[in-house]
This record gives sequence, structure tokens and C-alpha cells, in this order.
Amino acid sequence: MKKKTTALLLTAAMAVTGLTACVPKAESETTNVPSQAAEGETVAEEFEMNKEGLPIVNQPVTYEIAASTQKNKNFKDLEFFQNLEKETNVIIDWNMSSDDGWNEKKSLLFASNKLPDAFYGQGILTDVDIMKYASQGMLIPLNDLIDEYAPNLKAILDENPQYRKQITAPDGNIYSLPTINELNPTTHDKLFINKTWLDNLGLEVPTTPEEFEAVLQAFKDQDANGNGDPNDEIPFTFRMSSSDPYNRQQGIQSLFGTFGQLDDIYHFVVNDGEVVYTPTTEPYKQAISWFHSLYEKGLIDKEVFTHDFNVYVAKIQDPGKIVGMFLGWSGNATAAANKDDYIAMAPLVNTNGEQIWRTVDAKIVSKGSFAITNQAEHPEALMRWIDESYDLETSLEICQGLIGHALEVTEDGRYQQMELPEGTTLDTVIHDFGPGNDGTFAVMKPIIEKLNLNANLTERKELDEFYSQYNVPAEEMYPNVFFTEDEIEEIGVLQTDIDSYVSQKYAGWIVEGGVEEEWDSFQKKLKDMNVDRYIEIYKTAYERYNAE
Repeated sequence: MKKKTTALLLTAAMAVTGLTACVPKAESETTNVPSQAAEGETVAEEFEMNKEGLPIVNQPVTYEIAASTQKNKNFKDLEFFQNLEKETNVIIDWNMSSDDGWNEKKSLLFASNKLPDAFYGQGILTDVDIMKYASQGMLIPLNDLIDEYAPNLKAILDENPQYRKQITAPDGNIYSLPTINELNPTTHDKLFINKTWLDNLGLEVPTTPEEFEAVLQAFKDQDANGNGDPNDEIPFTFRMSSSDPYNRQQGIQSLFGTFGQLDDIYHFVVNDGEVVYTPTTEPYKQAISWFHSLYEKGLIDKEVFTHDFNVYVAKIQDPGKIVGMFLGWSGNATAAANKDDYIAMAPLVNTNGEQIWRTVDAKIVSKGSFAITNQAEHPEALMRWIDESYDLETSLEICQGLIGHALEVTEDGRYQQMELPEGTTLDTVIHDFGPGNDGTFAVMKPIIEKLNLNANLTERKELDEFYSQYNVPAEEMYPNVFFTEDEIEEIGVLQTDIDSYVSQKYAGWIVEGGVEEEWDSFQKKLKDMNVDRYIEIYKTAYERYNAE
């Protein structure tokens, strides 16, 4: 983990040792603040913090930080934080929780009025948490602290104003810091078609809805996998959960573009600068009707609304090779040993003569990855401490593994994955020595350009480039906005019923049909559920986001 302020790359000697040594304190400005003493106690010395260089404080100072982990690791045992403690003189008393128990523990912490000094880790706080507890004064504004004590993060936000917009609350304050990963693609739900099956049947990749249906029909009827059984093929499968909106990321929203308008997870898109709720539009109805016709003909997997991720992946990875098309993040991850059978497929030419695909704003992984509470003395030291994790190289180490354990530096100053011991996975190595996906970091393009990508990341990049020519401008997808506390409360009431009803009809119409006959009554029901107010809230938040 590099802790220099003037150089980006490690030297060859550093590459041999894996991690840098502690950098001596730079000759820089210090901040002297009288320490807070408990009643009856005497303050022995002043708090002294260095505004630049390391250590952050000359005398060790301890903070309590709450964190959760999906790996059942105590952060105090991780080499990353042990090194950070030595380098900064900031000692962390970790208040750890498992992912499963975090929500309950979080509620208890805020209710008890015995808050830690800070919250740390990817997704540690939700938007609801941030707005609720900031309004109660439990989370402090960070704007000035960022400007004065977080040069790494400030540089990122200055160079990427869209990120600053996304983490700024409606009152103009920043109450929590983000996890950013520019390794993440702008396309999630990529469409893969079985090229081996196409070749077996002498077919071309379909480009129109008519050709798409004809190919699926051939996959179904003509023993496409060539095993002598004409009934074991699944022409097209995807994963849609009516109860888990996140799983809709690998659904069919992009294929709605066949009818001139994309769909999105919560069905909000932007057309010509106007916020649109797709279930109230004609293209949505047309898309649903088309998918039903495919389902009714047996061209779509009968379990698309019921199978979980493991079952879904098992079908695609089946040694018997039974799937013709699927939607997923990557061929490597989803198809595994069968990946060579599949190629990415371009969007179908739509009713407007265009080929369009969803753009996903996934660079900010979480807006609530670090927050400082009103209990923290000298929050400037905490801001300096977390800013070390926004150093470009340090962020890479958090995300992709520590240098000397998972990464190594080449002679020409590039980063690459080390050869791992047999039986060891990269995920294990990352989380044995650092926080990995449980951490707070910002992996940015300048460091990514110096990273020799592994097979997974290489495929992710190539697929992103393939779909980039079809991705609609980001402005046409509803942005990652902050809602006010009142808006959050109102959305919570409206969305529960509306989303449940829309999801029910969505699945029911694709499976059983009836969208044409029930469309008018569906719209009336949405009106009765106050969908106009629901849309108005999203429009107001969108206008506020663009006005900033």
C-alpha cells in the first residue's frame, strides 16, 4: 500500500517487498487543538494533526468505527488496516457486524444514542439512513472537511462533477462518501446467443424481431444441440424477480427497446428531457405483448419469473448444453465452461429503425460508504484517514488485492495479478488481507489504464466496448438522485403498492397474456393508486438534480 504524496508508481524495490514502508511525516502545517477532557480530568497535551504527509497525528488517537462484512472478517486482523494504523497513527476500534445482522445492529446504534465515531464500508448506509439521520444531526456535513482535508477525494470529485452531484443531498451538503469503481461496465444485461447452435442449423445472428423469433423457433424444433433429443433445448432464458428489483438488472429491460423505448429497474426513463413512467406508455404495452407471444410458443424458459440465480446459472452451464440465448453480465461468469459457445448479440432493429440498449450508471457503487457522526472529536483526522483509501493505488489494492499478495508491479510500472497458489481464488486472497468489496475506495481510469486486466475484466471491457455503440446517452436513463426525507417517506408508501401491482401484471401478462384487454383498467388502477403523484416526485427530484 503506497503512501507517498508525490509519486504514483512503486519502484522496483517496492515491488519486491510488496508493500511500502511507513512514510515519515512531511514537514507541513499542523493543527493544534486542545484535547477534550472528561470532567475532573487534566488534559496532558494538545491534539496535533498534520494537514499533509504521514503520520496523520503525532500521538496515536483512537476512533470507534462501525462496519459490516460478508466474509466474517474482523478488520483489525487484516494487513491492510494494520499497515494503515502504523502509517497514520490513527487506531481504529472496529465495531464489526455480519452482513446478515447489520440492519438490526444499525437500528440499535442510532436508537441508543451511543453512536460510533464513523461508519465504514461499501453500502454501510442507505440513502434513507443518510437523509434520516443527517436531518437529526447524527451525521455531520462533510463538504468543508473534504475541501480541506481530503485532497485525493476532492480531486476525484472536481474531475468528475457528476459524482459530486450524486452524493450531494438536497440541502446541498455531503453527509456520506462513495465507493466508486470505474471498472464496472455501463452495460449490465448483455444478450448472448449460442453461435454453435446457429452454425449447427445454418442460421445467422438475428437482427429484427421477426428473425429473432424464427431463430428461437429453430432452436426449439430442430435439435439445435445435436444430442438427438428435440425437446431438451431452452431457446431463451433470463432472470426476472418480481420481489427483488436488483435482479431485474439481468432482465429484459433492454429488449423493450425493440419497440422504441427502453425499460428500467423501477420503470423510470427520460425521453427528450421528460421523466417517463414506462408502464403508462404504448411501447411498454407492445413489448409485453411481444414477450407473451414468445412465451406462449414455448420460446422462453417457463421458469424466468421463479428460478433463482443458482438455478439460472446451472441451466446455462449444463454440460448437456441446453440454452440458446441468455442475458447476463459476462459469458465467463454466467456460462463458465460453455462460454465459448456464445457470442454477444447486438440489439434488434426497432420500430424507429434504431438499435438501442440500456446504459447503467454503475460507477458509484454506493453513496453511503463512509460517514462521520456527531460523536467524533476532531473529525478532520477521520477525514484525512479515509482519504488515504481514495489514493489511486490504495483504492486498487482494496478492490483487487494487496501488492505482494494478489497484485505485483511490473518493471514498466504496470499492475498485474500474481500467480496464485493452487486451490486459492482471487476473491479469497483479496479478502484475507484487505476489505475488498466490504471496503471504501475509488478505482479510477488513470490507475485502470495501468492495470493488466485478468480474463474476467478483459471480457467485461470488451463487452462494454461492443455495446457502447448502442447504449443510449446516460441522460436518457433516470439518474442516481438523492430524494428528500419527505420524498423518501412518500415514495415508500406509494412504491410498495404500485411496484407490487406492476410486477404482478408484468409477469402475469407475459405468462398468461391479456395486456391488450386489461390495459385501460390497468391504467385506471394506477391512477387510483396515485401514480401521478409518484411520477411527480421523481420528476421533482430529477429537476432538482439537474439544477445543481
